[in-house]
Amino acid sequence: MNNESAGVGKNHTIVIVDDEEIVRYTLRKKLAKFGYKVISLDKGEDALYLLKNAVEPVDFLITDIKLRKMDGIELLRHISSLDSPVPVLLTGHGNVEDAVKALRYGACDFIKKPVDANQVASIIRHVLKVREEERKYVNLGRFSVYEKREFLIPNDPELANLLAFELTKNLSGIGLCNKSDTENILLALREAMSNAIYHGNLEVSSDLRENDGGVREFNEEVERRMDISPYKERRVKVQYELTNEFVEYVIIDDGPGFNFSSLPDPKDPENFFKKSGRGILIIKIHMDEVEWRSPGNYLRLKKYRVDTDGSNKMEW
Repeated sequence: MNNESAGVGKNHTIVIVDDEEIVRYTLRKKLAKFGYKVISLDKGEDALYLLKNAVEPVDFLITDIKLRKMDGIELLRHISSLDSPVPVLLTGHGNVEDAVKALRYGACDFIKKPVDANQVASIIRHVLKVREEERKYVNLGRFSVYEKREFLIPNDPELANLLAFELTKNLSGIGLCNKSDTENILLALREAMSNAIYHGNLEVSSDLRENDGGVREFNEEVERRMDISPYKERRVKVQYELTNEFVEYVIIDDGPGFNFSSLPDPKDPENFFKKSGRGILIIKIHMDEVEWRSPGNYLRLKKYRVDTDGSNKMEW
């Protein structure tokens, strides 16, 4: 176990729900190496009972979308209605409609089978880290009436993640939306700022992720460009406005822009499960308005107040 993974799962409990024993075994073995306490179940009903009656808290749940009785979507909907819902990662075979539905109902992600255990571990680590940061803050959002801020940040993905949290932490406090919707907006904002850094300022193509080198080749090119001109001098401007009726974000990078009218449809089965392009889908699902402006380095995101029944959510 390397230093990065040492102690990662300390005091965290993960529930795996899948009717395939080999899937449960593989994930349980991998996550146990990271120090997580893992509970393995084959029925959604058992998982829901556990969550409602657990003596010790459950921190994360992974479920297959196709189960024998209560499927993963139904389980997700029940979990979302709990007083203290846990983050849910859905897995399944390449059905785009199910994946979109899972993300719309609040899943933190949907990954295709066969499951990459390392990818699952990475998602869990990130989600739990964000939740830990949330607990460190005193919720002053309920005292907020109006906020408007502007930031100019370097090409630092970790800084962008921190800023995304800073600009979403008061959404539930002001009454704009609930905690689950806040996490979805946080995810969309992170994707938007990451795109501004990687594809806007650094001009690294998503196509690299689809090559044989995959994510490794993409990350190496990112690191190389961060240290050379003109890329290293570029910045991302983030504008933020919060009222009790809406939140709006504008992300502007210093890159040359791109032809946003040619963006592939992320709901197309041929595009959805590619390693690149998922961010566009996440942004469109979780935001009510998404607007690019010419020459393509300007992106505006807007989310309106969410009623208790979620009735303002848009279809697209």
